[in-house]
Amino acid sequence: MAATRAGPRAREIFTSLEYGPAPESHACALAWLDTQDRCLGHYVNGKWLKPEHRNSVPCQDPITGENLASCLQAQAEDVAAAAEASRTALESWSGLPGASRAQHLTRLAKMIQKHQRLLWTLESLVTGRAIREVRDRDIPLAQQLLQYYAVQAHTQEEALAGWEPMGVIGLILPPMFSFLEMMWSICPALAVGCTVVVLVPLASPTPLLLAQLAGELGPFPGILNMISGPASLGPVLASQPGVQKVVFCGAVEEGRALRRTLAGMGPELGLVLGAESLLLLTEMADVDSAVEGVVDAAWSDRSPGGLRLLIQESVWDEMMRRLQARMGRLRGGRGLDGAVDMGARGAAAHALAQRYVCEAQSQGAQVFQAGDVPSNSPFFPPTLVSDLPPASPCTQAEVPWPLVVASPFRTAKEALAMANGTPRGGSASVWSERLGQALDLGYRLQMGTVWINSHGLRDPAVPTGGCKESGSSWHGGLDGLYEYLRPSGTPAGLPYLSENLNYDTFGLVVPSTLPAGSETGPGPAPPYGLFVGGRFQAPGARSSRPVQDSHGNLHGYVAEGGAKDIRGAVEAAHQAVPGWVGQSPGTRAALLWALAAALERRESTLVSRLERQGVELKAAKAEVEQSVRRLRAWGARSQTQGHSLQVAELRGPVLRLREPLGVLAIVCPDEWPLLAFVSLLAPALAYGNTVVLVPSGTCPFPALDVCQDMATLLPVGLVNVVTGDRDHLTRCLALHQDVQALWYFGSSQGSQFVEWASAGNLKPVWVNRGYPRVWDQEAEGAGPELELRAARTKSLWLPMGD
Repeated sequence: MAATRAGPRAREIFTSLEYGPAPESHACALAWLDTQDRCLGHYVNGKWLKPEHRNSVPCQDPITGENLASCLQAQAEDVAAAAEASRTALESWSGLPGASRAQHLTRLAKMIQKHQRLLWTLESLVTGRAIREVRDRDIPLAQQLLQYYAVQAHTQEEALAGWEPMGVIGLILPPMFSFLEMMWSICPALAVGCTVVVLVPLASPTPLLLAQLAGELGPFPGILNMISGPASLGPVLASQPGVQKVVFCGAVEEGRALRRTLAGMGPELGLVLGAESLLLLTEMADVDSAVEGVVDAAWSDRSPGGLRLLIQESVWDEMMRRLQARMGRLRGGRGLDGAVDMGARGAAAHALAQRYVCEAQSQGAQVFQAGDVPSNSPFFPPTLVSDLPPASPCTQAEVPWPLVVASPFRTAKEALAMANGTPRGGSASVWSERLGQALDLGYRLQMGTVWINSHGLRDPAVPTGGCKESGSSWHGGLDGLYEYLRPSGTPAGLPYLSENLNYDTFGLVVPSTLPAGSETGPGPAPPYGLFVGGRFQAPGARSSRPVQDSHGNLHGYVAEGGAKDIRGAVEAAHQAVPGWVGQSPGTRAALLWALAAALERRESTLVSRLERQGVELKAAKAEVEQSVRRLRAWGARSQTQGHSLQVAELRGPVLRLREPLGVLAIVCPDEWPLLAFVSLLAPALAYGNTVVLVPSGTCPFPALDVCQDMATLLPVGLVNVVTGDRDHLTRCLALHQDVQALWYFGSSQGSQFVEWASAGNLKPVWVNRGYPRVWDQEAEGAGPELELRAARTKSLWLPMGD
């Protein structure tokens, strides 16, 4: 009796051309787990830390459910030990010459290369991701990151003069993260001289392996410390002495909650939120190439999130037909099989995708899934969702992996409105054979990264980030270095938390202000109104507030602005955005120079205003002269705008653009009433922002005097100045959902409130934490920090070839 044939014959294989299994052995990963007795603790200061009396969580194979090891859950004392190790190592690590740090990073890259099989096998085994993506993309790119930032560290003393490392950095990773995403944050931090504490999710052994490899290099074991625990330990990490910045990668709502929790605690917060991307397909696109772009963006294990797909109506039917046919040829299976396209992401990712599909169907969407996957399978099939009503909640919700939500559009204008109408601004791609059309759409998309006729390209030298609710932190290139640097001499971030600050009542009521003393000297009669929409106007409350001089005498009156006035100012600023953004850098420079000339003509009036506030005559003249110089200097800088062209290996050029933040709210300090006003306003205008500004509370008249010239020189609504109670106006601006960025220079309580309230739309904020700033010094009043804060980076990829 002939033996039963176990597999297809050679003739059948050549007829169907189907892929057979190509399993990768995971023996090396199991052997490494055996060296830890299948019990993983934390890696701190070059040693394994396995404290007693800790809860443990099983680390399982997401496909088979097999228990691979147990992971100890960190507690507060474990976080403290890791922070202490990083703080101890900081002095020696940051004090090294850049060339020495470069050598260490190069050695770590070689260590990763030596153990690359163990790394990619362990990562695929535990996460379920296709080993092809981890082996061929993640691990090589991680080595390139280390080598690139080693070069940057070598030239740091010359290229980054005037900057210093922040200190200890805390990194919080989400449950569904990749090894590569962690490396994007770790490499630049180590390169500039910071030390890092990473809070990794439970049952994540790959980061612990990386920490062990780094610790075995020798002399600097404490520069990278890994602890396993939930993201709820983030506030504990932020409260540790010496931690100067916390970077959170994860879901939007978790980032919003962390923003509120860390308000006033001292460390800066960097956010990298969400994983959804967008693909915009025009009728002029190569449809076959675009189909493969969708596969790369959503149905490979390269992307951590889902995809929102916009298709022009004229090619909708053809694209959907080809997309569904391509979905049927996707191969799913165990991640360790080298022939599969999609692995499994675990029970949490499966449940998230299933929940979105059920909600979309209940809201009227059509759902197409390739293949017949059993309900109890760990695999989730590639899914295409269409016909979702525009007003449905799922249209605004983030799309999870491995879902694609497709929507039609008729014109390019409609496509931009749909793409820019979502609160997320991470990454997108534009597909069109007409390069001019593709570039125009790519330039106008409100995204941090845009690819033309490709998707998902990455390079260590090219910055990658987002805007809006996708966060404002950047990785890659020089932008990645600046995330962990501060201007030399900046005081360390210390806690300024006010326990008795009531967020519900802060600035809610405007305190009554009565004049104390007789009015002397020249004063505005009638009082200055609010400068909104290019003209002075009465406040909504029809009330004024007195301003006293340095002797307690009544100097004059200004308008008492309120919530209604802030709404009007923000609306006027939004209406001015299209016209001002469309102006050339030369036009912006000319207007700033014209404003400087107007200040010179008003010198005697401005000096008199400052003298009445107790400023000596010589100092008052110097403040006016320096304000004029600042305007002219920023006019000159606006000509360059910081745009640059890079070449990413052989993939083609990448445009690094510096784009305006949008409507920028500025709360000026009381000191330096003219110079601080000009020093904050000039860079904002130079980079294309429109401004809502609260001037000095003790001496608002110099700013209002300048507004008389701005009424004739600047476009309507470009600059709006609202006077009134600082706390009340700050509250209105911080809670306003259409204010896209906020700079605050006031009290420590105000700084804390701004950080807390900014969580509403996750606007980027810059606060002084109650510390005064020396505005007449070039580094603090006109340094590169202002240039970095006044604009955001956008990367526009232009790949070449077929």
